[in-house]
Amino acid sequence: MPPEEPAALAETAPGLQIDVADPELQAYLQRYPFASGPSEAMNALGRAAAAAIRLREPAPPFATTLLKPIATLFADEEQARLQSLFDHTQLTPAARRIHHDDFAWEANLVPRSAQSVLILGVGDGIELLFLRAVLPTARLTAIDYADALLPGIAAATGVTLLTGDMHAHLRKLHREYDLVFSNHTLEHMYAPDATLSTLAQLLVPGGHIVSTLPLMGQPGSPFLDRIRRFAARAPRPRLHPIDAVFFDLGHPWKTNPADIAATLTRSGFADVHIYQREGHRGRPMPATAAELTAMRQTARTLHALLLAPLRLAAKALYPLAPHRVPRLLFALERRLPFGVNNTMNRLSEEACFVAAVNAHFRLPTPPSA
Repeated sequence: MPPEEPAALAETAPGLQIDVADPELQAYLQRYPFASGPSEAMNALGRAAAAAIRLREPAPPFATTLLKPIATLFADEEQARLQSLFDHTQLTPAARRIHHDDFAWEANLVPRSAQSVLILGVGDGIELLFLRAVLPTARLTAIDYADALLPGIAAATGVTLLTGDMHAHLRKLHREYDLVFSNHTLEHMYAPDATLSTLAQLLVPGGHIVSTLPLMGQPGSPFLDRIRRFAARAPRPRLHPIDAVFFDLGHPWKTNPADIAATLTRSGFADVHIYQREGHRGRPMPATAAELTAMRQTARTLHALLLAPLRLAAKALYPLAPHRVPRLLFALERRLPFGVNNTMNRLSEEACFVAAVNAHFRLPTPPSA
């Protein structure tokens, strides 16, 4: 077993969920997560969904396992295979190092016995190189809205890429996979319980799911307290368009380890393990939990001093230019290192969960009409 140790049980709280049923609105909010796109009708629907944000079911605390650096390393033959795969791309040595830091630790958690793999949301395809390095003979099938693979990756990995709506593809697939893998995809699901239940039904007995996602619903996460205060108010106040940035409708599942474990169990999985890197708790930079907390506090202070006054001015000016004012402010929130969007994406903790499909689990039968 790799060197590892359980983390202390963290403070727990229910996760948060933004519910959107319309696939067209889902796609729109993935592109315009602050409900500030070109369609005011869609923006209004997005803000209504954000205003109806709900607490997910309470769950008991669940400890993550902290991996020491040595536990994130590939075996020598896997590392050599990865370098050979990298040689089929145009990635620079610096880019290779960045991607290695990002993907190797989670690919190292993949069961090496997997032979039929379903990958959700591959983007530019970098993660496929790591999966192929640890699973040299497996059949790889990936789903994404569009083909954005970098040159050389498809040929190097032999992946079959299905493009279009992920849920439409999932409904057509069969129980033939022994591994489902995703990297920062499930937090984009507007119905994670239903999606995970579907994935459980696509896995053969003994199959696993390995998925990495941000813990945006972890107590202490950036600006989470503001969202929770809004969700706790009754009746709910009207959500000002300027405040939609705090909700980030492109990440509707704001989860934490307790919520993840409970959701997996309800959805047909067992033997749940949730991993984090010991000194690299966030995604883009090495940092301990304490260091992330300090960076969040600095970001919040700078936000309060520099962006909060602009927010008040933007709210006053909003009726005069309802299209331009939010977009200008949201551009700052995205680009400045202490902006809401930047802070939530850079300074949320990251975790990778591994679970086995429960072959004896049966989804509850809905009551007859």
